[in-house]
Amino acid sequence: MAYTVGKNSIIATLFVSGVMLALSGCAGKTETISQQGGAVEIAQYGEAINHFRELIKQKPNSMEAHLGLSRNLRWAGQPADAAKVLGNVKKKFGNEGEYLAELGKVRINQGMIDEGVTMLGLASAKNPDDWRLHSALGIGNDYLSFYGDAQKSYKRALELCPDDPAVMNNMAISQGLSGNIDRAIITLETALSFERHTEKISKNLKVFKDARDLCSTCGGKYLRDSKARILAAGLRGTDDRSSCDPEPAFTQTATAMTEELTDGPSINIKVYFEFDSSILRFETKETLNELGRALMSDELSAYRFEIAGHTDAVGTNEYNVALSEYRAKAVMDYLVTKFGIDARRLDTAGFGEEQLLDPENPESDNNRRVQITRLGKM
Repeated sequence: MAYTVGKNSIIATLFVSGVMLALSGCAGKTETISQQGGAVEIAQYGEAINHFRELIKQKPNSMEAHLGLSRNLRWAGQPADAAKVLGNVKKKFGNEGEYLAELGKVRINQGMIDEGVTMLGLASAKNPDDWRLHSALGIGNDYLSFYGDAQKSYKRALELCPDDPAVMNNMAISQGLSGNIDRAIITLETALSFERHTEKISKNLKVFKDARDLCSTCGGKYLRDSKARILAAGLRGTDDRSSCDPEPAFTQTATAMTEELTDGPSINIKVYFEFDSSILRFETKETLNELGRALMSDELSAYRFEIAGHTDAVGTNEYNVALSEYRAKAVMDYLVTKFGIDARRLDTAGFGEEQLLDPENPESDNNRRVQITRLGKM
């Protein structure tokens, strides 16, 4: 797409590069609405894809295994292959809300927007309290330029999960697409105050403000010109399995982690893995990046740390101990690879269900966590 050199060209560059960098960091295929990450992410998708294929051989009746395979194929930019996976188990799981939700996202990635929105609508009807589905449905309606319907879906998602920054980010994108840049800026500024997804939201906020300042009337147009790739990243965000409200015991930002590990011995963080696996899910990278920055800070760079995995009480303790050990090592490997942290600074341990955070509710999600403990100096 060509643009006239001058003010409009600058704004086009802001939206085409800045917004996509903030939301996806990668380009979509021309024949499908999809996105891919860098070489490291693609390798991780391949590892997860192989994991789920093996899991399906062991557990052919596991819906989670089939949905996990479809999800990772979709993330890897292979929605047609994801559709085949779902087609193979339509008779088994076709009436389940989780199946319909994944099929809806696959159809949108394939460019079959109307069908995708229909599937997401059916899924949200079956699971009306799932705020992520309402957010995904909003994104589908944004694809169709039904901005009023989209924003109703986001409002419903925010009623179910108040003040969720990811949903508010999607709402802001929708407001921008409809031409209401000023309202989008207010929404992003509000989302930023909750201190989650701050890097992405801050980038989006800068892009919106620059567009408004450079051209008060044309910002919405340039945003719409790039909306397919922008919305693809938002749709992927609805796969996030994090809880609606971050648990107060779990630290979120690098600054908070640094302060707590300086003043006290340990912190808990929430780390998400693929089903029955030690493979990190994409949405957990932001938390681990915050942890990496904390461990590299001036206050903590001289210390050693233990990374300990903890599970809930579902399953046998022997299995949970082994899985928690693998998951702790996966966190360590990420920190060493991503931040160049000396591996000698990091020990790993797996405690399974031996140290429940919520012993009165042994199967509670709160018990599944990674604990970072400050040891002595190097």
